[in-house]
Amino acid sequence: MRNLFHVAACGAALIAAPLAAQEQAGAETEEVSQPQLDEIAGMMSNLFIADPLTAEQEARLPAAQAVVGTMMPDGFYGTMMGEMVDKMIRPMMSMFSSPDFVLAARLDLDEEAVGRLTEEEQAEISAMLDPALDRRVDAIIDVMTGKMGGMFAVMEEPVREGLSKAYAVRFDDRQLADIAAFFATPTGGVYARESMALFSDPQVMQASMKALPTMMSGFGNMETAMTEAMADLPQERAYADLTAAQRQRMSELLGIDQDELASVIKPPRPPEEAVEVD
Repeated sequence: MRNLFHVAACGAALIAAPLAAQEQAGAETEEVSQPQLDEIAGMMSNLFIADPLTAEQEARLPAAQAVVGTMMPDGFYGTMMGEMVDKMIRPMMSMFSSPDFVLAARLDLDEEAVGRLTEEEQAEISAMLDPALDRRVDAIIDVMTGKMGGMFAVMEEPVREGLSKAYAVRFDDRQLADIAAFFATPTGGVYARESMALFSDPQVMQASMKALPTMMSGFGNMETAMTEAMADLPQERAYADLTAAQRQRMSELLGIDQDELASVIKPPRPPEEAVEVD
């Protein structure tokens, strides 16, 4: 069940922000060092290169920051995302902690044998195996939501900064003033506070989840499309395909003898395997 908890956590985080995760099958999650985290952060930030603000946009930045500050007061982002994660994880954990799921995980019995038990019998056996299951699930949810709430709280200031710059780029002085004036009204104040939270509303989340099957079905023919797109490309080279000059140069670059080069170079995968989507 540990892996399912990781899936739930990662699924919640992925909806809010890009997340780099590494999991080794059958092993505990390894601690990631600060230099590794810094390297990952650098790689991720380099995926999105933003142009520096012009002098005119810099001049609008204070007005944009005031607008964004109304939308995202201190503590807002961490609270919003923590609530969203809780709304996502709790139903998933309820499914994973159901008696039939617990029995399937804890008993070496086939599904048919478990299915012959009534719901009351399943619950009784489940309680024998883990009398503290409900409290254990609550503890897991509390830790996960707490950790993710803290993680998103750290993200709040960078998100506020980025959103302020985006507003300074996309809206001129007059438009920013109009937005600020609207936010100063009773209705505008409510909208400012709720506009960001709308994306984590259960109505929006439910609609998004319903769209997942259709969205994922679009990947169904991806391997075929990749194979067709690369059909006219030359194949990858094996050691035997390299010229004498290429072997000599590669040997020099790698700092190994040419007679070792053949064992170092891995054979290319067949084209149909090279495009497999894991």
